Amino acid sequence: MLMPLTAIIAIRRYWRITRNSPFSAVGNGYSGVEVFARTNRGKRGDKEMKWKWMYPLVLLFYLWGCAASRTFWMDIRYLPGPSAEQAERKQVVAVNDFKDLREDSSTLGAWTRPKGRLDTFMTSKPVDQAVTKAISDYFISRKYRVINYTGWDLSPESLSGIPADLVVGGDIIHLKSEAWTTVRTRVKVHVQLQIHVGKVRERKVLSQKMEISKEIVGVTSRPENIEEALNKELSEAIDRIFQGIL
Repeated sequence: MLMPLTAIIAIRRYWRITRNSPFSAVGNGYSGVEVFARTNRGKRGDKEMKWKWMYPLVLLFYLWGCAASRTFWMDIRYLPGPSAEQAERKQVVAVNDFKDLREDSSTLGAWTRPKGRLDTFMTSKPVDQAVTKAISDYFISRKYRVINYTGWDLSPESLSGIPADLVVGGDIIHLKSEAWTTVRTRVKVHVQLQIHVGKVRERKVLSQKMEISKEIVGVTSRPENIEEALNKELSEAIDRIFQGIL
């Protein structure tokens, strides 16, 4: 990438000012009188000394904007809320593997930085596994006995033989976090889940879809804060779904 004219000018001016500063003068063998004279060259010299630290800042912002794109790894998880029950429950919940139906299942979104640099959000484990674990953690936080289960096709007919009181499965339709940074950071989170709860003894299946889309302005521009925003909305979606079903 070619360095723009502003950065070149900043380098040249910074080099010239620091070369002519009284500190470099002493180092080059000038006497005290000559150093005093060099520091009193008039308004122009004073102004240059006053602004000499502006040029490294120009270079810093230039280099930051030209840095290569990066990948940030996110830990998708359930964040227990204050409504989590403390009493031990006797019901057993079987959690079936969730399916990732997102169009782009390889990423969690992108972060557009100044000068158009694009960073990518990835998950530390496959999204279907991360959401399945988040569902399990929801029930664990509410003192249910949780077991992992595979093989339920989400239909009432296949509930027979499942060793649990409830079985949970579903689909991940949207799970994405987009961020834009200019002066401040703006984050948009989109979560959509389709969850099915099978009541084994009753041979009945209840279904609920939940979609949450939220935009947050002024988020601290750190990957951990964007990860937290996504996990909060995922956790809210899970809470609201099961409040309407269980």
